[in-house]
Parts: sequence; C-alpha cells; structure tokens
Amino acid sequence: MKKLITIALLMFSLSVLAQEKIPVTDADYANNSVEMADRMRGDGKIYVLVGIITIVFAGITLYVIQTDRKISKLEKNLPTK
Repeated sequence: MKKLITIALLMFSLSVLAQEKIPVTDADYANNSVEMADRMRGDGKIYVLVGIITIVFAGITLYVIQTDRKISKLEKNLPTK
C-alpha cells in the first residue's frame, strides 16, 4: 500500500513538473475579445449552442425532480417503527 501511494505521488509530481510555463505579457491583459464567441455569434451558431445547453439543463432538472418524487413516494411507503 505504501509503495502504491509513493508511486502515485511520484507520478503526480512528474505531471506537475511537465507543465510548460508561458510568460504572461501586457498584451494578454489587454485582450478583451473572445474570438470563438464572436465568430459563433456572427455565424448564428451561438444560439444553437445556447439552445442545446438549455435543453440539457432542463432535462437534468426534470430527471432530478422526477427522481426526488419517486424517492419521496418510496419513503412514504416504508413501515415506521
């Protein structure tokens, strides 16, 4: 067990050291545009993306509500002591 923890920590430290450091310049701070969003907005695809995200979020919300109702119904049917 101790060997596995040591190996895991070594692998983690190697992956941390493998990160390439990119210097931050003043131009990075002045960049206010998001090119991908501007292009998607210009093509009209941003609305498709927002629609898909909304549908997925609504589906997850409905699933959670339905599951909560089922659990509540099962809890009511449990015998009390």
